[in-house]
Amino acid sequence: MTIEKLENKFPNGFHDAMLVGMVVDFPTESICIVLDVDCDDPDPNVYTRIRFRLTGLSLFIVDPPDVRISLSYGDSIEASGYETSDKMLPDLESYRKNVPAGSFFYSFFLNHWNSFIHVAAISAELESP
Repeated sequence: MTIEKLENKFPNGFHDAMLVGMVVDFPTESICIVLDVDCDDPDPNVYTRIRFRLTGLSLFIVDPPDVRISLSYGDSIEASGYETSDKMLPDLESYRKNVPAGSFFYSFFLNHWNSFIHVAAISAELESP
């Protein structure tokens, strides 16, 4: 499935999530992502930890953090996920030409860093709810 379909399984998607970690495995072209997602149903700010894997990873870009902020943070980083746009990732169309057919592009905005993490992959799979 695509990451957008995975995101739609949660009431708030990946909006106002907390990024706990990412592990990129370049030899297997995969990335494991751990998020605490806001499921505020029925209570506000009730988070559920999920772990999912993107496979067919062909792009992984971490924008540098804003130099004006402190690089210290707690045990997670507030993040929201979006379908990647040209505004988020300049030259997106050039990247699209160089990834396998059927790839999706997705970006996580890290609020504390004021920057993005961009990925392109072929499929997304929930490993643990």
